[in-house]
Amino acid sequence: MGEQFPELKSRRQFILTTITQEEKRFLRTLDLGLARLNEVLSDLKERGERNVPGEAAFRLYDTFGLPLEITRDVARERGLLVDEQGYAAALEEQRRRARQTDTFTAQDAETMKRYQALLASLQEQGALPAAGVAHDPYSTTELETTVIAILKDGQSVSTARPGDEVEIVLPATCFYVESGGQVSDQGFIAAYPPGSDVEGEADEEVEPLWDVTITEARRPVPGLIVHVGKVVAGRPRVGDRVWAVVDYDRRISTARNHTATHLLHSELRYILGEHVQQAGSLVTPERLRFDFTHPTMLTEEELDAITLSVNDAILVNYPVITAEEPYRQAIDEGVIALFGEKYGDVVRVVRVGWPEQPFSQELCGGTHVEETGEIGLFHIVSEEGVGAGVRRIEAVTGRVAVELVEQQINALKRAAAYIGAAPEEIDRRTLNLLGELRAARKEIQRLQEKLARQEFEALLSKVEEVEGVPLLSAQVSAPAEEVLREMTDWFRDRLGSGVVVLGAVLGERPRLVAAVTPDWVQRGVDAVKLVRPLSKVIGGGGGGQPTLAQAGGRDASRLGEALEQAAEVLRKMLGE
Repeated sequence: MGEQFPELKSRRQFILTTITQEEKRFLRTLDLGLARLNEVLSDLKERGERNVPGEAAFRLYDTFGLPLEITRDVARERGLLVDEQGYAAALEEQRRRARQTDTFTAQDAETMKRYQALLASLQEQGALPAAGVAHDPYSTTELETTVIAILKDGQSVSTARPGDEVEIVLPATCFYVESGGQVSDQGFIAAYPPGSDVEGEADEEVEPLWDVTITEARRPVPGLIVHVGKVVAGRPRVGDRVWAVVDYDRRISTARNHTATHLLHSELRYILGEHVQQAGSLVTPERLRFDFTHPTMLTEEELDAITLSVNDAILVNYPVITAEEPYRQAIDEGVIALFGEKYGDVVRVVRVGWPEQPFSQELCGGTHVEETGEIGLFHIVSEEGVGAGVRRIEAVTGRVAVELVEQQINALKRAAAYIGAAPEEIDRRTLNLLGELRAARKEIQRLQEKLARQEFEALLSKVEEVEGVPLLSAQVSAPAEEVLREMTDWFRDRLGSGVVVLGAVLGERPRLVAAVTPDWVQRGVDAVKLVRPLSKVIGGGGGGQPTLAQAGGRDASRLGEALEQAAEVLRKMLGE
């Protein structure tokens, strides 16, 4: 298949690595599924039931990928059966929900019919040619044209009022329609008095007759583009001459980010390897998101190298050239196409760099800057994994990048001032402070344990006997639960035989720890049975082992009351 799909040969090592990682990941998930199955089977055995519910078997398959056959075989070894009819019913219910999600509803189909009918009507009237709305988002950001249709609540109307949510159809538009990961343009459509010398926003003193703020341009059916917005002034009418104006600042910010994704893609392939392929993207005025194939997390050194290389390409101020070419010619020239995408016979190629040696060349229908210097600054915000063998980089450019870097520099300066160091020395100073903090914490812990030991020695005089069992029940000022448990060890080490119940308030929450020496466990004393009734007094619960149990609660004010009941609970246990 290598001749038909050359990517199989060129990306052989990446494919092998991804398959191996997937196999390991599946085996780990399978182990988790088997562990969960054992829990389910043990629970059924304890309840005296013999059938694994179909819903439980399906959850094991849906969550852990555990096939029904494995569940059935393991259950049979334990003398249990699986409700296969229930499993089939749960599987079919999930498929039904998936079909509802993946298919159009009747309402969606009806909406599409309305748009198709509108397009056909406009073509019959001669308002639109057979090709539909003329779409050119590259040549200009403002266009004088005519309103040929207005939709309100999905219905064609001849006019609209202020406050109405509308969709406006023009015979031609310069608004970019969301596609290829790039979001739609925003802007406005406005009509001006006859004879006004208006060209977009050239004369802000001229009041429009009506104005519609456009939040999105959509292509609901091929050949038809609607401008979605809200009437903010006047009454739009079909047939009015208007200016359609794209928000230029938003457009250029989006273009910066889109061109930056091409530079990023090129540098990822150069630094990480030719196995890197685009796996998704999002381009907005505020940021860019780029998903790409790569098996491992990027190191700090790799991220720094990528950032530096992209900014070098920006500073060189490469030209960004677009051209339409035959698809096969573009591919033969080394232009990158997205694997799995369908392209026409003629494609739009975006080249960054000198014509004889392009820095980047990709098939793309988005908007771009004319020179890379317009991007200004490129800054990576985050890098993370989003799936098996797929990583994601989020970055900012232009003004947003400058503002973010300024914020980070100011935060660095403030932090340097707080710790009394120069900004370039803040990392070393921070490491020194962390070392000092760790040493101080160890010393505090040592002193706390020393105080706890002193407190424990004083408590030994309060040991009482309950039916012949030495019992110490007291509230202490232990700094942590670990110290609380350690104090029970001191008790067992000192007395050798007996029961201890200690309580402390940790972080405004009451905690209890009960310990029983092995000799009294053999005589029926259980730390769990001792601590559970006490935990109810403080509004909580607990558990553990017969020799050591612990509990927590919500009402610290009743901790003393709970400890006072320890002797009575022990007495009842001994009398059973």
